[in-house]
Amino acid sequence: MSFRHHQSYQFEVGLPDVSMSDWNGPSPYSDAGMMRGLHLASESVLRLATQTHNAVARDDTVGAEVARVSLEKQLALTTCLIDELLLKGTDQPTTH
Repeated sequence: MSFRHHQSYQFEVGLPDVSMSDWNGPSPYSDAGMMRGLHLASESVLRLATQTHNAVARDDTVGAEVARVSLEKQLALTTCLIDELLLKGTDQPTTH
């Protein structure tokens, strides 16, 4: 049986997304704290992308859309974290 037809996989609704308040670094502006935040945000992006993929594979339109919206928000946050780390708080965003 292929993954696409395995019915026991369900979209996980209600899992928390990583936000800036989830950082456990010594200071929100320290490189170590920001790297921890980037690590958590990146893991969340991967989790949400996997959930989106799984929902599409199940033909779960509602689940795929919910995951896609969450993924879009998480990608925006993760991009901001990358900008902060690369530019050290300057107002020049990276090229997207």
